[in-house]
Amino acid sequence: MSAGFVPPDSWTEISGQLRTSGSCVLSALGFGTITFQPTSANQRWVVSSVVVSTNQPSLATVIPYCTPALNTTDYTQMSQGNQWGTSWTGSNDTFSGDADVGQCDFLGVLFYPPPGATLAQVALLAGVTCTAIVSGTRYTRRR
Repeated sequence: MSAGFVPPDSWTEISGQLRTSGSCVLSALGFGTITFQPTSANQRWVVSSVVVSTNQPSLATVIPYCTPALNTTDYTQMSQGNQWGTSWTGSNDTFSGDADVGQCDFLGVLFYPPPGATLAQVALLAGVTCTAIVSGTRYTRRR
């Protein structure tokens, strides 16, 4: 599996399955972030999918948006260059396509109120639990 990064020929890497998950609770303003990062300085990830969901009932009228982003924890401060795409729904949606997360990087999965949401709608998001499952390949460099 390969994304944009190609390691130098001098590297010896062992690959393995990447599957990790996390959750967050949305704030009173409807924002929340889950962060994922390689577990050592000798590790890099190629993320192939991010599956997101919430604990809201299926008939919920206000559902948060979701955006995976590199090295970002705050949607309002996110650089467009770090954004991996926006979900119209942060519940039961999947992002796919290979993306690099390097040794010094982290992946933020950002949940936020839908654009144009009223204060009453945002209030419905407070306390919602959001979950993300990250899958792909982890590469550990051996010396």
